[in-house]
Amino acid sequence: MDMSWNRVIGQERVVHSLKQALVSGRVAHAYIFHGPEGVGKRAAAFALAAALQCEDGHDGSACGACSACNKVSKGIHPDVHVMMPVTNDDSKKAQKDVADRLRLLAEDPYATVDLQKRPSLDGSVKYTNKQINYTIKQVHTALLREMSFHKVEGRYRIAIVLDADLMRREGANAFLKLLEEPGKNTVFILTTNRIDHMMGTILSRCQQLRFESLTIEEIAKGLAARGLGDSLTIDAVARMADGSLSKAIELASSDDLPAVREQVLAFLRTSYAGNGMDTVSMVDQISRLGRENVKFQLQVMTGILRDLFLLRVSGNTDLIVNIDQLETLTKFAANLSEARLEDMIEAVERTAYLIERNVNLRLLLIALSRLLSSAMRGVRTAGMDINLLEA
Repeated sequence: MDMSWNRVIGQERVVHSLKQALVSGRVAHAYIFHGPEGVGKRAAAFALAAALQCEDGHDGSACGACSACNKVSKGIHPDVHVMMPVTNDDSKKAQKDVADRLRLLAEDPYATVDLQKRPSLDGSVKYTNKQINYTIKQVHTALLREMSFHKVEGRYRIAIVLDADLMRREGANAFLKLLEEPGKNTVFILTTNRIDHMMGTILSRCQQLRFESLTIEEIAKGLAARGLGDSLTIDAVARMADGSLSKAIELASSDDLPAVREQVLAFLRTSYAGNGMDTVSMVDQISRLGRENVKFQLQVMTGILRDLFLLRVSGNTDLIVNIDQLETLTKFAANLSEARLEDMIEAVERTAYLIERNVNLRLLLIALSRLLSSAMRGVRTAGMDINLLEA
């Protein structure tokens, strides 16, 4: 398996910086790879780990063929430890599930393996409300103890800590002591989508590298390499993925996307009709999907509303996200000539924000439907119903 930098889509600036550090022998003892979700932080972490352990690498890249590269690619190198946040379930079944996720991640670092987003690898569970984080026991056992040992066969002792912002303060303080007195030839690679949630004392002891959102072309390249759809589907999904290859892979691999878009359009139609009983029925149906799935529906809804806005303002289809639904969108836009689309987009984004704050899901969606109904008729509402729910 290719463990070189070729697996990192885009991010040329970061890759160049890391390869230069490898060539010059000036590798930092701790890195934080930060930026949006699914843009290559994990791919770069594995590529860096492989390059550090490689027995026959050159120019800052792993050869991809030696024993060390092979072990890193399978997630079994004794000197490369990968950690991810977990639930409090310490059963053998839960431990096996985490091991399976880490193996899948080693095979494709853009795969969605997070417990919150993908509660079961076989898709049998769509949503979980279990708390996901790094337990203090996990930090002590899988990080502090493991990284205190001498390297077994590799050139370095490496820890890859995924979603490091989910480390609780007690665990973070314990980890900080290890960062302050790292062992010889020890490298820590932390990844996070939310660097603002991390302790400043940890940040100050790591070299920070920012990963940017991917372009539509870069995402399309990643999808095409995986054989995920024809050119039209790939283009549509790449536009919809908000700069994230992981999100694009999830969308392209899912049979749910067409159904989700249809449900979003049905929600908009029902909201426009303004029938209270129909609205409550639809809200009840959507609410049962759980918060994570509703957030995804709101993301799709935002994309559709932005497409409608672009069609109205310019008629230019180059920036349309749901390009494969252009005919449907054009008809929809014609029927909403008076709609205050900017207010509608703001209301949907506000709803998504309040979902993160655990406001009652059912009440939020009812308030959103009422606001959309008014905005589609050209009435300015200024998000009144939704803002009241936060009070």
